[in-house]
Parts: sequence; C-alpha cells; structure tokens
Amino acid sequence: MVKTRSLVNIAKWPVLMLAVMWLVFGVDMLLGGQLTYQYGLSSREIAGLPGIVMSPFLHGGIGHILSNSFPFLTLSGLLVFFYPRLWPRVLATLWLGTGALVWTLGRDVTHIGASGVVYALAAFLAFSGIFRRDFRAVIVSLIVLFYYGGMVSGVLPGQEGISWESHLLGLVMGGFSGWLFRGELEAHEVAKREKDAARRKPRNKEHFLAADAFTKTKAERAAEAKQQAIEADRLALDDRETAFWRRMERIKEEDKLRR
Repeated sequence: MVKTRSLVNIAKWPVLMLAVMWLVFGVDMLLGGQLTYQYGLSSREIAGLPGIVMSPFLHGGIGHILSNSFPFLTLSGLLVFFYPRLWPRVLATLWLGTGALVWTLGRDVTHIGASGVVYALAAFLAFSGIFRRDFRAVIVSLIVLFYYGGMVSGVLPGQEGISWESHLLGLVMGGFSGWLFRGELEAHEVAKREKDAARRKPRNKEHFLAADAFTKTKAERAAEAKQQAIEADRLALDDRETAFWRRMERIKEEDKLRR
C-alpha cells in the first residue's frame, strides 16, 4: 500500500481514518446520538454485531474523541511506517479482533470509542519487536513503551464511563497479533536474512591434505596405494605396446621405401 516512504504516503491513511472518525462523530452529534444507539457495540446481542466494525468510529463527546485522536494517529502512523507491507492486515485484525472479543466477553453495556484499537496498536507495536527480534521493531517497541506505558492503568476495572474491557482485550489482541504475524517479514527483514545466510554459507577451502586423510584405515590406504600402482603399471604397459606398434609401422614404411 505504501509504495514510497514519503511523509505523505505514511500519513495519508492514518489521517484519512481519523477524519472518518471525526466525520462520524459530527454526524452523530447532529443526530442526537442516533448512530451510537444503532451501531454501538452491545455485548452478546445480535443487534450489537455491527458495533464490532462501527464502534471505534463512535464517541460520547468532544473530550472522548480528542483523547483518542492523537494516540490513534501516532500509533497507526508508526504501524504504516515500520510495517508498510503488513499494516492493512494487522490493522484489520486488531480492529475486528478487539471488537469481537469485547462483544463476546465485555460487560452488558454499549461500548464505543477507538480506545480499544489504540490499546491493540500499542500492544502490537510493543510485542512485535520482541517476537520478531528485529532491530527496527525493537526500537519501535521501546518508543511505544516509553510514551504509552502509562496506558496500562486503563485496563483496571471500576473507572466510571470507561470501557476497561476494550482496553484490556485490545492489549490481549495486540499481543496475540504480534505473535501471529511474527513470521510475516518486511522487505528489509528478508534482505537481512539473505545477507546473514550468505555470510554463514561455508566456503570451499583448499586443504594441504585430502579431506579424508585421517579417516581412512591403514589397510584402506594400503589397498588404495596398491590399486594406484596397478593402474600405473597398466598405463606403462599400454605405453610400451603403443611404442612397439609404432616402431613396427615405421619399419614397414622404411622397408617399402627401400623396395
């Protein structure tokens, strides 16, 4: 999806998704919360299934969407930048997986907001570096842990008006996705592995002695020497026979000339 690593290509998808969130929020405010009522994620209710997709676009107020906007923008931007090939599948997995877990395990309330996806993004970026053991991914992990480590407190229950289940299950989904996609390599990881494999490839070295010089028994070496002597005698005999017939041919030619 990201063909070049320019800032525009990196930022356009996170900015576009955030713009859709604000657009849906504005429409919902104009409709008096009708979108939240219809498309919020109601746990274990058939009517709440659309909320698996729609609930991250819905927010309860200006403070709610503002608190989610910057983390979503920065974390999704990091995802697009460091995982240019994988990010669409990763984001879809985090988005739908977190919603499905909340629908299955969440409290019997209506869950809205992008915070579950934010927590999933943070967990994926943090754990992916550990599972992949890639230098760049580890750097991203450290950055996320440094700036967003305090988000862990948001998974504790008892906070009024906060879907702590979305936070907790988002962390779980992000960590699981980091493990799930650990073998899906980006271009720089493939190039690094090929380079390492080429460096570890054994070189053909010339040895002063034969490679099996010390593995043969004394009898095997004696038999080999005898065979080599027989072969040398045979070649010498062939050379003598060849020389004899050549001499005979020369004598015949000389006899013809004398006649």
